[in-house]
Amino acid sequence: MGIFGTILVLALFICGFKITEAVLGSSPDFDFENYHEFPEIEHYVREAAWRNPSFVQLRQIGKSNEGRALVGVKIAREWPAFHLSVYFIDQLIRGYEVDPVITNYVNKLNIYVFPVLNPDGFIFSRTSKKSIIRQWRKNRAPANCTGYVNNKRRPMCCEGVDLNRNYDIAFKQTNYPFNNPCSDEFQGPFPFSEPESRAVRDFVLSPEINGKVHAMVSLHTHGQLFILPYNYHKQTYPEDYQELLGLAQQVSETIRALHGTEYRLGTAPDMLGAPATGGATDWIKKNTLIKYVYVIELPPELTTWFAFQMRAHHLLSTAKETWHGMKVVINRILIEYA
Repeated sequence: MGIFGTILVLALFICGFKITEAVLGSSPDFDFENYHEFPEIEHYVREAAWRNPSFVQLRQIGKSNEGRALVGVKIAREWPAFHLSVYFIDQLIRGYEVDPVITNYVNKLNIYVFPVLNPDGFIFSRTSKKSIIRQWRKNRAPANCTGYVNNKRRPMCCEGVDLNRNYDIAFKQTNYPFNNPCSDEFQGPFPFSEPESRAVRDFVLSPEINGKVHAMVSLHTHGQLFILPYNYHKQTYPEDYQELLGLAQQVSETIRALHGTEYRLGTAPDMLGAPATGGATDWIKKNTLIKYVYVIELPPELTTWFAFQMRAHHLLSTAKETWHGMKVVINRILIEYA
């Protein structure tokens, strides 16, 4: 199952800020009803910043194992999730100085969006129609030859680390499957062993945003789950869990009112029975001042077969309803902090 998916396929960071210059936003063309290759997504992000220098700034926070840039935008602010995050960027840019609600967001907040933080894994997943490749969730770290399959202890060489098990929180070096390089949940040899997870860690702790961010949302597929911290142990919660749950309920109700999509709410181990150690959002909630930290596992539900790549004609409607929910989060930040 795709709990937590790859790693922060969308990192939506929201913090307070004031912009002075008002201009009409210009967004590049992008077909939101079809999937795109990584170079097309990267080109969109870079061109969006180039077209709108007064309120959209390019941010590169590091490079992947294979040397690809980890890029996003500061808007002064698994495949479906990548495309939905681009839709969010598009809505913010196209709506600025056109839609008063969006204009207020941009004028009062910094919003950072990073559509693809595992570009190597994303590109690899597009190289074959075989399910084992199409559903690839790890990065492309060099082969580790201490792995095994089907509980056979004969050594096997397998590539990649699950970036969302690579953070320094409840990191388990002895527990299967997290210690098996041939598992799609392999946590890596040690915390922050991967350049992609180190890049996110260093960015959230950087002077640019450390202590200034109030919400972070990470999009993944699939399951229709609204996941709250903490996920490394059952019935383990932050002190402000009820506040986080209350906002999550408002978001899910807003999404349901639009198209009838029902989300389950809670922590992953409470909902699904199994803990997830080394998670990015758990580490961020524990080690930063970001209050509202969520993972959204997009539709369809877990019972749906081969749903990591929803049919393309569902992309736009899912993007619209999810963006509708994200505005509830943004509105809360405006009330509490702006």
